[in-house]
Amino acid sequence: MGDFNHGHIQWTSLQSTGREDQEFLNLEQDSFLSQHVLEAIRGENLLDIVLSTQKEFVDNVKICEPLGCSDHNQIHFIIKVKGERNRKIRYRKHFHKVRYKDMREYLAKIDWNNTLKNNTATECWNILKSEIDCVVDKFVPLKKQGKRSKKKHLSKEAIRKIKYKQMMWKTCRHTRSEEDYSIYKEALNQATAEIRNSKRSYEQKIAFNIKHDSKSFYAYVRSKQKVQDKVGPLEGSDGNIITEGFLMAEKLNEYFSSVFTREDISILPVLETKFEGREFDYLGQLIVTPTMVAMKIRDMKDNKSPGVDGIPPKLLLEIIEQISIPLATVFNLSLEEGIVPLEANITPLFKKGSRNKSETSEFNIGDLQNIRKTN
Repeated sequence: MGDFNHGHIQWTSLQSTGREDQEFLNLEQDSFLSQHVLEAIRGENLLDIVLSTQKEFVDNVKICEPLGCSDHNQIHFIIKVKGERNRKIRYRKHFHKVRYKDMREYLAKIDWNNTLKNNTATECWNILKSEIDCVVDKFVPLKKQGKRSKKKHLSKEAIRKIKYKQMMWKTCRHTRSEEDYSIYKEALNQATAEIRNSKRSYEQKIAFNIKHDSKSFYAYVRSKQKVQDKVGPLEGSDGNIITEGFLMAEKLNEYFSSVFTREDISILPVLETKFEGREFDYLGQLIVTPTMVAMKIRDMKDNKSPGVDGIPPKLLLEIIEQISIPLATVFNLSLEEGIVPLEANITPLFKKGSRNKSETSEFNIGDLQNIRKTN
């Protein structure tokens, strides 16, 4: 496909007037190629053509309006190739269409004190997590996961003017009158101006709301990036390239664990009590109450993504009263046993140098050391 600039060839009758045009036509015929564009592309000239080795490869060729300031019309066509098409339909949980009343009634019937009695923090969390998974499967409907719109910056007015512009283009191509062409040009200018205004308004909106909705802002910024950041492939110490995700994670984990500070804990200083105040102000033992848990849950934002446990904040906000007691039990046992029964995702952050080295300091691990010390 391309602009071959042979406008004197009559592709319907396979005839030409110029010498160079005839040579190109002979070359096309000798190569047993098929040409699929039969309408004018620029004015009355057919300059852009689509060639294929078999006529069945290209189908549904359409001549559309020019793109931007170009004086050449667009060519839309379908290339038929054989391939395995993934027809698997994906579903996701629809937490905004949940029968929360039934869910709350179901959880209210559970006697958490007897259910979690004589269990460790990890066991209590596993029991609580299994009950949450059970109510999610029972009361949360599934929603077919469709394609996400890539044109969020277009307003309804911009979409309306784009459709009107396309309609006037078809009318202009059909009538070929100067009056309809003038109407099309006016519609083109209006649609272009509205697209720019819509994009500018959308960017100003997400920039203004960055403190309240940073997710939309950074999603839009990432969509404009030409190259997406990712980890790997990595080069191992033996010089081999590692591309498999599991092996790359193992290699990074091996390096991260090697730089942890290993301190001698056999000789530790004796800490002296330096509390100065009234006796009833002394913090002897921290007890987490269901009221404290409920207050923290209410501070969550319901539009945030779930963590590694897969529980979205929207769900927690809807079942605060039913979930506060077992969560408080898990927290108190965790403080008593000194164990955190939760998992955590650790992502290596690239700093500088080569991205392919796993045994050097190109990936930031300072945060990992802090996590290890606080845990």
